[in-house]
Amino acid sequence: MSITLELPPKIEALLRQRAESNGQDISQMALFVLALGLSLDDNDFFEALKGIQRGLDDFEQGQFSSLDDFIAEQNQKYGLSLEA
Repeated sequence: MSITLELPPKIEALLRQRAESNGQDISQMALFVLALGLSLDDNDFFEALKGIQRGLDDFEQGQFSSLDDFIAEQNQKYGLSLEA
């Protein structure tokens, strides 16, 4: 089955970036994202979308922390010893 979707430029850029960073074809990444989203129940799906949108909004406003800061926070919070 073939479906053609028009993605907003921001979403397409994110999808391309994710596919490239994982060494995957953009079509395969799109299938993975759709399968993941469709596997969630309705409440989880819409909560995940809200969380993603909040994260994108925060990023656009410059409100984000480095990976090192995040790892340090998780290590302290959960008694872990993760490294970047």
